[in-house]
Amino acid sequence: TNESGVLVIAELVDGQPTGLTAELLGLARRLVETRGGPVSAAVLGDGSTDAVATCMTQGADRVYVANHALLAEYQGDAWLPTVENIAREACPAVILLGHTPSGADLAPRLAFRLRTAVAMDCVEVAVDGDKLLLTRPCYGGNARAVVSCHTRPVVATVRAKSQDPLAPDASRTGEMISVPLDLASSLRTRIVGRERMSAEGVRLEDADIVVAGGRGLNGPEGFRVIEELAKVLGAAVGASRAACDLGWYPHARQIGLTGKVVTT
Repeated sequence: TNESGVLVIAELVDGQPTGLTAELLGLARRLVETRGGPVSAAVLGDGSTDAVATCMTQGADRVYVANHALLAEYQGDAWLPTVENIAREACPAVILLGHTPSGADLAPRLAFRLRTAVAMDCVEVAVDGDKLLLTRPCYGGNARAVVSCHTRPVVATVRAKSQDPLAPDASRTGEMISVPLDLASSLRTRIVGRERMSAEGVRLEDADIVVAGGRGLNGPEGFRVIEELAKVLGAAVGASRAACDLGWYPHARQIGLTGKVVTT
């Protein structure tokens, strides 16, 4: 087979790669030191070029760029054929995505299109000879399973905070490749509106400390105490599924197996 290197599917916030994307690029860099090949990144958006340079400083040798208004926010019908085309052109041995709502939706669909396998929510990725060993939690996090794939490319989603990013190197440069698009025939859905929830304080994804509350707070007013403690500690506020389902706190702050995983 001719597959080589690693392809990272970048996610952007306000036109810049997320912290998790930087972690994936750092992981990709470490993998190619053993397996060889280039580190590529796929940047999908509505025209931002700042993200391209950032990906290069964080470890990418080449960046595939797809610019279209329909790619500005994640939409499976638009992203899937675009990423599939990039994967077929880049011909990587490994494709890495963040284990986020969009990554968890895209990864299995992409693996099906490429006739390969996918490992979800990985916390470790290691090389053993010619095999890639992927470690993922199971049984509610009480055990860990180590899997490997017999097909290429290997597709995997990686949990946030499980990998270390490289220190950005402003002297790093790379190749930018524009991707031709034909999205009209692939769209089966249409987004008619979006509502973004405002969030104050430290994001759960960026927090070193999380102060969480649940049903025991006896109502939404109980979270005021949690918020005050979090402010003193410089922490993020989290909530249990029960508290979120009762409407006491926003679902964006839900932690745990059915929310955002905050520890590995």
